[in-house]
Amino acid sequence: MTASFSYSIRKLHIEDSINSFKTGNPLFTPLKTFLKNHAKEFQQSHVAQTYVAVNENTVLGFITLTCSEIDLRNGYELKDCEHANSYDSLPAIKIARLAVDSRYRGKAIGENLMSHALSLAIEQIAPIVGCRFIIADAKQEAVAFYLKQGFTLLDSEDNKQREEPIMFFDLLPCLD
Repeated sequence: MTASFSYSIRKLHIEDSINSFKTGNPLFTPLKTFLKNHAKEFQQSHVAQTYVAVNENTVLGFITLTCSEIDLRNGYELKDCEHANSYDSLPAIKIARLAVDSRYRGKAIGENLMSHALSLAIEQIAPIVGCRFIIADAKQEAVAFYLKQGFTLLDSEDNKQREEPIMFFDLLPCLD
């Protein structure tokens, strides 16, 4: 399907129109609530940064990133840095929120937001501060989307029992 509109991806601006954002599913209402009530404050306070797909200041989708860590014990082993396996957790960028307005789904906006986040991590964050992973607490309805984007489900018993399992993307193959 070819999009009959254009959009760009950039940081959330104070003047961006977010009130008309539609989740299409009550399960995703907390995503709109965050965008409407907290995203701008989190951004101004440097708690998290939100990037938006916009068309004339109308938000079509968004992804919110923050610093985090991942506990890989019993779920994933680093073969290239064995000493790191002795740590309880390793540095990660967390996708705290990711949503596309229900009227614009199926137009690769979510994939492009994810690509933007990966580019930021690969080109700007990991080379400067050392960060190996991007992680997400995936809603069950989003697991297939993350798998298509190259994420892996953390293979630990605790994670398998979670309502929103941790998924991760190892940045190492993309670095250097």
